[in-house]
Amino acid sequence: MFVLYANKTQLTIHQKEPLTSGSVKVYQVRFEFSPEWAGLTRTACFQSGVQTISVLLDETGRCDIPWEVTDLGDSGRHLFVGVYGSDISGVVLPTVWADCGLIQQGVQMGGLSRPPTPGPIDVVMQGKGDTLGYTPDGELGLYAGDRLLSAVPIQPDDPGTSDHRELANRDAEEQHPIGAITGLERELSKRLTEDSAMSVVDIIKIMEE
Repeated sequence: MFVLYANKTQLTIHQKEPLTSGSVKVYQVRFEFSPEWAGLTRTACFQSGVQTISVLLDETGRCDIPWEVTDLGDSGRHLFVGVYGSDISGVVLPTVWADCGLIQQGVQMGGLSRPPTPGPIDVVMQGKGDTLGYTPDGELGLYAGDRLLSAVPIQPDDPGTSDHRELANRDAEEQHPIGAITGLERELSKRLTEDSAMSVVDIIKIMEE
């Protein structure tokens, strides 16, 4: 394992091991931080040659070294590591690069298809280790562990009303379809013609239904 200490912008190596090209999920890095890093979302950066990969650290400050920077084409090059922190207020705290040593030639096993290492945005979008919750100000926040990544205000839903008397424009024309009144459509289908004859009793029965 590699152990690095970030003292504000300085990054020093406390522990390291030999690196071989072609390694995947073999080397883990643990970062330790000075008090200036409290409350910041922390992202590790790995560089070999022209290849640079960023990885969001977990709550313990750990991550795997991305396979892309120890690929077979990078043997004979040095692996450099850095870390930066940020928060929603706009604070950005980067360190200098630390040289983790030479990437030595590993045994070649042939071409292997590997998925790319997820970047910080991918991790957030996939919801890995992140949760939604309410902030102290009543906003909806996206958290990485206990760290607030972002927040948006919440507009309360309109509960509407169940009281017909409070409806707007309830007296306007064509506001109530025939189907909204139970039995009205059935009774209207019994249209009177000139040959129809109804007694007073029949009319009262209709009115009482």
